Amino acid sequence: MRNNRSFLVFSGAASGRLDQAGLRPAFCSLFAKWGLSLLIFGALSVWAPRLASAETSGGLAGKPQRLPSQDGAAGDLGWLSSASVGRRFYEIAYELAEEIADSEQRIADSKVEKLNAIRYTLNANKSEQAIAFLIAAMKLDGDDNDVRSLLIKLVCRVPERDYSNLVYNLLVDYVDESADLEMTRRAVGYLLEGPNSLEEREKLLQEMLRTLGGKNIVLGSELATSLGLLMAQKADLAATGSLDHTRLRRAAKSYFIQAYNNNRYNKWAFAKLAELMPEQVEPAIYLEHLRLALRENPSDIEAALAFAQYAEQLQLYETAEATYEYCADLFTYLYPSEPLPSRIYLPWAISSYNMQGSRLAGSQRNHSKCLQIAERVRQDGRFDLLIEALAARTAAKIGDGELATQIFQAAEEKAQQLSMQGLKRSTPGSAAPDDSRPQQVSVQQFAWFYCFALPDPERALYCANEAHVAEPNSAAAAAILAYALVMNNQLKWAKPLVSNHQRNQIADLALAQIQLAEGQRDLAIETLRSVIAKDPGSLAAERAKEVLARQREKYIPPVDPDILLIVLRNTFGQTLVPAFTPPEQIISVQFNIRGNTFPYGSEFSGAVAIVNNSPEPLVISDDGLFRGNIRIDADISGDLNKKIPNLISVKNRTVFLVEPGRNALISLRLVTGELRKMLFAYPQASLDIEFTLYLDPVTTQDGKVTNRLTYLKPAKVRVKRPGIELTSRYLTNRFNSISEGQLSQKIKTAQLFIGLLTEQHAMSNRELPYGFRYADWVPPLLRSALLHESGLLRNPAEGHWVVKVHTMAEMLSLPLDHELISVVAENLNNTDWPVRMMAVYLLAKSSDGRFDRVLDWAAKYDSNELVRSMAIALGR
Repeated sequence: MRNNRSFLVFSGAASGRLDQAGLRPAFCSLFAKWGLSLLIFGALSVWAPRLASAETSGGLAGKPQRLPSQDGAAGDLGWLSSASVGRRFYEIAYELAEEIADSEQRIADSKVEKLNAIRYTLNANKSEQAIAFLIAAMKLDGDDNDVRSLLIKLVCRVPERDYSNLVYNLLVDYVDESADLEMTRRAVGYLLEGPNSLEEREKLLQEMLRTLGGKNIVLGSELATSLGLLMAQKADLAATGSLDHTRLRRAAKSYFIQAYNNNRYNKWAFAKLAELMPEQVEPAIYLEHLRLALRENPSDIEAALAFAQYAEQLQLYETAEATYEYCADLFTYLYPSEPLPSRIYLPWAISSYNMQGSRLAGSQRNHSKCLQIAERVRQDGRFDLLIEALAARTAAKIGDGELATQIFQAAEEKAQQLSMQGLKRSTPGSAAPDDSRPQQVSVQQFAWFYCFALPDPERALYCANEAHVAEPNSAAAAAILAYALVMNNQLKWAKPLVSNHQRNQIADLALAQIQLAEGQRDLAIETLRSVIAKDPGSLAAERAKEVLARQREKYIPPVDPDILLIVLRNTFGQTLVPAFTPPEQIISVQFNIRGNTFPYGSEFSGAVAIVNNSPEPLVISDDGLFRGNIRIDADISGDLNKKIPNLISVKNRTVFLVEPGRNALISLRLVTGELRKMLFAYPQASLDIEFTLYLDPVTTQDGKVTNRLTYLKPAKVRVKRPGIELTSRYLTNRFNSISEGQLSQKIKTAQLFIGLLTEQHAMSNRELPYGFRYADWVPPLLRSALLHESGLLRNPAEGHWVVKVHTMAEMLSLPLDHELISVVAENLNNTDWPVRMMAVYLLAKSSDGRFDRVLDWAAKYDSNELVRSMAIALGR
C-alpha cells in the first residue's frame, strides 16, 4: 500500500559540450590497473562536478521546446527533444512490459512460492526501469499517447511507490473518446486505493468526473456509478430517516440516473436504479434495458429469454413470439444435437397462440406457427399435453375443425397411454426432468385438459376428484377440483375448496364464477381481472376474458402495449426483434499489413479491423460478442524455423460501439519480443513469417488455440524478410555514412552493423543453417564503426547524441567484451542525459554485477533525476 503522496519531478537539460579527448589515457591506465568497475567509477568521479553544474531541474508537465535540427535534436542551449529517441525508449519499455506480463503468467501458473517471490521482485525492478524509460520518452517527445498509455499501465503495477499525481496528470492528457477503457479503469482503481476515508474518495471521484467524464462518455458513466455507490454506502451508514440519509440517497439516485443516461449499457447503474427507485423504472425503460442486453451479446440465450419473457408478461405477444423464435434458432445454433427445451417452446407456442387475437390475426404465418411448434416437439419424440391443446385450439380458431378434432383425439390417446404407464405426476406444461424424454402425464393434467383445453364437465370432475384424493393437501389439486365443481354447477362444494387453500389463478377463476352466481357482480369483475393479470396468456385467462365479455366488460392491460411499442421503436426502429444471425456472420475480421516484403531493419505494424456486418451496433465489452482480447502467434520459416506463440496478447478497448457497416480499427506492433530479436540478430537470413490472429482466444481440450466464436476462423497473413546480400561495396558505403550521412542513415547503419556482429557471434557458437557470407576484414570494420573516435559511440558532432542512444539500444542484444564496455563507459560522462541513461542501462545489463559500484554512484550523484532513477532500479 502506498503511504505517502510525494511526486518526483523528473528533469534534464543540456549545456555546453565537454571535450573528453584528454581523459582517454586516464581511462586506459585505470582499466589496466584496477579493472572495469574502478575504471567506470573513476571516470564518473572525475566528471561529476562539471556534470552537476551543467544541468538544471525542470517539470514534467511542460512539453520540450523543439529547436530546428535533424530528428528534432535540440541545440546545446535548449531542452533536449527527439521523437526517434523517445520512440526507442518506448520500445525498450514495451519489451520490458512484455517480459513482466510473461513472468506474471508464470507466477499464476506456478506454485513454487520462493521462485514466485524472486519473479515478483524482478518484475517490480523491471517496472521501475520501464517507467524511467517512459518518463524519459515523454520528456523527449510529449505528444506520444502510446507512451502515456503504457506508463499508466506500468505505474499501476508498482504498489511500493505512490505515483498518484503522475497517474492523474497522465489521465487528464490521455483520456478522450478513443481512450482504452481497460487501461483507464485500471488507473481509476489505482487512484481510488489511495484515499483513507469515504470523504476523500468522494472528493477524488467528483474531481475525476469533472475533468475526465466529459472526455469519454463510457468512462464518465462508470465514474458516476462509482459516486452513486459511494453515496449509497454513506447513506447506509447514516441513521435511517435522518436528513443526511435522505440527502445521500437522493444524491446516489442522481448519480445513477446520470450514469445510465450517459451509457444505456451500464448494467450496474440500471440495477441500482431498479433497487433504489423501482416505481420510477417504468416497463418501457426495463424492456429497453433487456433489449439492449440482447444487442450487447446476441449469442446470450439468457438475455434473449429475459427479453422474451418480459415482453410476454407485458402482453406484447408479437414481440415475445419473435423473440422466442430467436431463442429457438440460437439454441439450435449453440446445441445442434439437443432437442429444444420446454422453457423455450412452451412460451413460444403460448405467445403465438395469443397472437391470434392481435391485429395480425390475418397472417397465415401466425395461424400456422403454433402448429409448427407442436410438430417440432413431436419430431423430437416428445409429448406435451399443453402444446397439443394449444395446437388443437389454434386449428379450431382458424376454422379447421377436422384438424382440431384429430389433434384432440391423438392427444387424449397418447396421454392415456402415458398415464397407464404409471409415470410421475406433474403440472400442466411443465417439462420432464430430462427434456429429451416424453412429457409425463398425471391425472391432474387430465383434469386441466378437460377443464380448459377440451371442456368436458363430467370427465373434468372425475379426473379432478381423483387428483384431489391422491393429493388432498395440494392447493393446485383443490383449485382444479373447485373449478370442475363450478363447471358442474356444484357451487356449494366448490366454495370450501377455494376458501381453505391458497388461491392460484384457477381457484380465483372458480371464485369469480361463484361470486357471479351469488350476485356479487362488481366483486366478480375485479376477481376476473386479477385472474387475467396473473398469467394473461394462459387458457384460464382466456376463459376469464370470455366470462368478462358476457358481462359486457373488457380487460384493459395495466400498461398499454401500443404505447410500449412506440417507445421501443423510438430506440430500435421498426425492427424490435433482430433476425437471428450466426455470430460469425455478425463479426468479420480483416488482418492486414501494408506491404509483404520488408528489408532488414524495417518496422511494420498490423492493422486489425473488427467489422460489424449486422444491422445493429456492435458492443465491445466483457459481456459482448467480442470482448477485446487479441492474440497473435508468429510462425517463422525459411533459413530459420521457429514458432512464437503469444507474440502479442492484448486487451484493446479503445472502441465501445461499432455502428452497422463500420469497423473498429486496432493497430499492433508486430516487430516485438522474440520476433524482433530474431529479425535483428540474423541479417543474412531470408525468412517467411506467418502471423495468426485470434479474437478472444480460448484453448480447446486437445490444447489447440482458437477463437471463442469457434465458427470464426483465425485470420492469417504472411510477409517476407529477405536476407541482406553482403558485398564489400555495400559495407563500405554504409561505413562511410557514419561520417557523411544523415542521422537516420547513421541509426540504420548502427542497427545493421550490430546485427551483423550479433550474427557472427551466433556463428562462432554453432553452424548457421543458411548461406552466411563472411570475410576476415568484416569484423574489424564493424567494430571500428563503434570504437573509432568518429564512430557511432564517440562522434562528438552536434546532435550525435541521438545516434549514440540508438546505437547503445541496439547493443542490448550483443555480448560485450571489455573493449566495447570501455567505449560504452565513456558515454557515462556525456553531457546529454539520454546518453548517460542508455549507457547506465546497457552496462548494467551486460556486466554481470560488476557495475554495482558505478550504479550506486550514479544513483546518488548523477545530476539528472531520470538517470538516478534508472540507476536505483537497476541497482535493486
